[in-house]
Amino acid sequence: MQAKQEILVIAATDLELAPARELLGESPAGISFAATGAGKVSTALKTLELIQQRTPGWIIQVGCAGAYPSSGLSTGDAALAELEIFADEGVRTPDGFLTMEDLSLPQAEREGEVIYNRVPVEGPTKTALESIRSAIAAPPSIRTGPFCTVSCGSGSDAAAAWIEAAWSPLVESMEGASAALVAWKHKVRFSEIRGISNQTGNRKREEWDIPAACESAARVLAAWIAAERGSP
Repeated sequence: MQAKQEILVIAATDLELAPARELLGESPAGISFAATGAGKVSTALKTLELIQQRTPGWIIQVGCAGAYPSSGLSTGDAALAELEIFADEGVRTPDGFLTMEDLSLPQAEREGEVIYNRVPVEGPTKTALESIRSAIAAPPSIRTGPFCTVSCGSGSDAAAAWIEAAWSPLVESMEGASAALVAWKHKVRFSEIRGISNQTGNRKREEWDIPAACESAARVLAAWIAAERGSP
């Protein structure tokens, strides 16, 4: 990591940022924090504003997310994105789902490269992931894979099954792909860490644990930054 590179840690809410602030300190050298607001539009607008104001070298989004049934993740576990997906951007028809690519409607372009539903992000290297797991050295379980971003959360088993069948993701949020797309457009390194607060599917709010999820994400964040800053 470049010595002067600013790391911008973002989350939808201050609640999701709080554990990261506590672990890293309120004003750690080279790290700043910002809440973007919930949902795709608020996140995109605020992320763009932050890039223009602060010119960060690395944006890391943290927060809580729902895990899909086949992910193998439980409440309190953590996941790191290897890809972000606008899961419900397109058209649902009687014959199946039409993606933005099916519709020939790109969401962003950059130097001849076109983004439809899938947005590139930077996951941890194998060495960094080993360092993260070693630093935490205990539960939670930590997995890497594709994330889905939705406008309407999967609050029923049928909704969750539809997203899983379409994209085979680990987790679901309402912000990730939007922040990733803005960062990609402006050539800013972007990564995402989510702690698991609940399972997608039939909504059982009494079983959610948002504080545990945010704490897990913060622990992974701190370990990842430490691993990179300790690199030559």
